[in-house]
Amino acid sequence: MTNLSAPTGAAPIAAECTTATTDVGPAALVLASGKGGVGKSVLTVVLGSLLAQLGRRVLLLDGSQNLGNLHVLLGCTTSGRLNEVHCGELEPEQVIQSVAPNLWLLPSDSGTDSLYSLTPIDRARLHLRLSSLYHRFDIVLIDSGPSIEDVVRLCTIRASGLVVVTVAEPTALADAYALIKIVNSRVPGLSIGVLTNQAHSIAEGRGAFDRLATASDRFLDLQLDYLGTVPSDPSIQTAVKHPSRLRQWETVGPAAEALRRVVTTKRGLFGGPTART
Repeated sequence: MTNLSAPTGAAPIAAECTTATTDVGPAALVLASGKGGVGKSVLTVVLGSLLAQLGRRVLLLDGSQNLGNLHVLLGCTTSGRLNEVHCGELEPEQVIQSVAPNLWLLPSDSGTDSLYSLTPIDRARLHLRLSSLYHRFDIVLIDSGPSIEDVVRLCTIRASGLVVVTVAEPTALADAYALIKIVNSRVPGLSIGVLTNQAHSIAEGRGAFDRLATASDRFLDLQLDYLGTVPSDPSIQTAVKHPSRLRQWETVGPAAEALRRVVTTKRGLFGGPTART
């Protein structure tokens, strides 16, 4: 039921990932958005693929627990399930799948009754078990669930930062601000960066960030980090229709180039700060 073997060119996870240092926790970034449809999950996959291409050992973690779609975007068929981890039938590492050199996925379930009925405490306990795997990787990218409660839970358990993905639309910015406000109140001190997606120009993306930053500074006394702007890119839609292409970040076009600039200019964000416990 496990799928721990690596594809050609990558070492098995048990052999490779256990060499990661445990003295300093890896970067564990929660990617979230206040509004659906802004491309958060796609950016998570492309960003993870890019980091893996650059030699980082990357774990993509689907944080929704019961509305998983990262395995769909990656064109993977899941074997072990989170429900089996919750029930004690599998260990967390038995659910991890290798999807490309240096890139692994810990998928979530989809429409499982037992996970749907979990209490918030039980959801937190399940995620805490999964987070015990973080030290095996250089960086963990966590695609958050659709609710603010999901985001807060993910941010409070061994997260090193929050990346808010938004678009330059009033409703998206309003929802992003609400998300930032709640996370900042529940997890004070957590680093929060903003990535503007699907922008028609750099100026549009920067302007969207400036509106968020101004409101956060004025009303929350919080300084946001501008991570960059990802342009609207038709090749992303093409890649979504052919899932395996999302693992080949260099074929995705200007969106991937923008994310590459984010990675190279924000090295501290992806460089492995001490994880929150």
